Amino acid sequence: MTLSPHSQPEDTHEIIDSETEVDEEINNLLSSSSSPSSEPFKPFSKRSSPNVFIIKFRELLSLPYELFFAITGLMGIANYVRQIVQIIPSKPATLSLRRTGGAKHEVRVDRWIKDNVESLQGVFKPAWWASNGHLQTFFTVLGDFTKVDKVHYVRTYLRLPDGGTIGIDTTPENHQSLSTNTPTVVVCHGLTGGSHESYVRNVLSWVVRPKEHGGMGARAAVVNFRGCAGVPVTSPQMYSAGTTMDLAIALHYLRHKYPSSPLFGIGFSLGASVLSRYLGEAGESSLLSAGIILGCPWDLSLMSHKLDHDWFHSRVYSSALGQNVLKLFFKAYDANPPIFDADDSPVKEFMDELKVQKNNMGSHTRLRKVDDLMVCKIGGPRNIGAWPFKNAEEYYQWASPKRLISGVRVPLLAINAFDDPVVDCTALPLEELKSSTHVVTAITGSGGHLGWFDGPFPLWSPTKSKHRWVLKPVSEFLSAAARDLEVVGGNIDVIQEEGWEWVEDDKGHAIPGFHRRGWKVLKEGEEILGEGDEGETGVIQGL
Repeated sequence: MTLSPHSQPEDTHEIIDSETEVDEEINNLLSSSSSPSSEPFKPFSKRSSPNVFIIKFRELLSLPYELFFAITGLMGIANYVRQIVQIIPSKPATLSLRRTGGAKHEVRVDRWIKDNVESLQGVFKPAWWASNGHLQTFFTVLGDFTKVDKVHYVRTYLRLPDGGTIGIDTTPENHQSLSTNTPTVVVCHGLTGGSHESYVRNVLSWVVRPKEHGGMGARAAVVNFRGCAGVPVTSPQMYSAGTTMDLAIALHYLRHKYPSSPLFGIGFSLGASVLSRYLGEAGESSLLSAGIILGCPWDLSLMSHKLDHDWFHSRVYSSALGQNVLKLFFKAYDANPPIFDADDSPVKEFMDELKVQKNNMGSHTRLRKVDDLMVCKIGGPRNIGAWPFKNAEEYYQWASPKRLISGVRVPLLAINAFDDPVVDCTALPLEELKSSTHVVTAITGSGGHLGWFDGPFPLWSPTKSKHRWVLKPVSEFLSAAARDLEVVGGNIDVIQEEGWEWVEDDKGHAIPGFHRRGWKVLKEGEEILGEGDEGETGVIQGL
């Protein structure tokens, strides 16, 4: 199928594809006029001549409609129903599915997704009041989501081998009472986000809802990266779109804690990059049985080019993202300056310029500039890749998840919106996606960045206006995965040493950046109100 967000269903009429076939049709038509038994070919006979007055009258009637769509099109708010375009592997892998009674069933990964995620076979029609990517994204950022999708968590803080800290928020609060084989959905949030984000809660409110009430009846665990969602920064390393070590440790911890629970991953935006890179790195050793990613920035370099070279995008999106990262960094810096001012700190020489950037934050702030000064230096562990990188471009080239698509060995469904103003979907890695074996990509014409709103106008229905269409394919995919896919990764046995739990050498898989895999539980049991936007004052939501 041609990659176009405006693709329409195939017509039932015969289609002539080549110029040669067109020439043949014309020759056949002309030659038929020389046959004695046929009437002469008259392309402009009197009877077939168009009535000029009728045509002019129709043009006059259609003029208001043409003007309306021309104006709304120029404004970017014309509303169209758009087909969902899919990219499937040229040589898809075969999955071995479990069935009732222990029998196995084999099916191609693309066929399994097509049969179970039926919503991708239809269309996505955005809400009339948010009919393009900008409006969809603005509502994600500006909408009040505190009254919907209320999700409460229990937090566990883990100290990592390099001294860093992550926070794992698990829901429902009584998840310990669930059966041992209850599935666990592991969440990777977006840039500067966390478990409080509306797009996270939109999915998890369904995940934890009992089956008898239309939900999945499962548990979920959000991996809050270093410095995000109130998690303290305790080492000179932050996080980035290219670093998977925090997710990998969290998965080993969850596999150890819930040995009979299948783990399914879902990532949003930057978290989609982290999740897809993890699956590509881990390959057949993945502790996740399947994954789904939304708004994945497949090519960070091209995404950055779009954000920085478009007048509107640079002053709105790049500026907002850059300010978010600066605020998050300086929240960590102000809490513990010596971490980043130390002689061996990769950002010590850039601190003065970073402080200037902070003091002058505004529409002139750019994400790439922040990545140049800070993220490419402390967004990952030293000696992995090229950390610290010379500049943002080197980091983007290395961290782009498209480089690892070929390594994915579990079913992975990716959903992008063609009009996403943050991720450049005109530059999807088509060849890499088609040459993969387990990745199926769906592209909606509209949806913006993590939006996909299709409800009524907010003033008419404040609750229903928050409805996100994307929950439908997500729920279909996760339900099928919970029914059909086995637990992978085996048991994770650990050795107790002075409060630390170290993974035994023959368990799990290697984690780039750690010579020894393990964690220390610092604190657990803290209740987190997801809709309360815990501790992230000043950071723009939804991005």
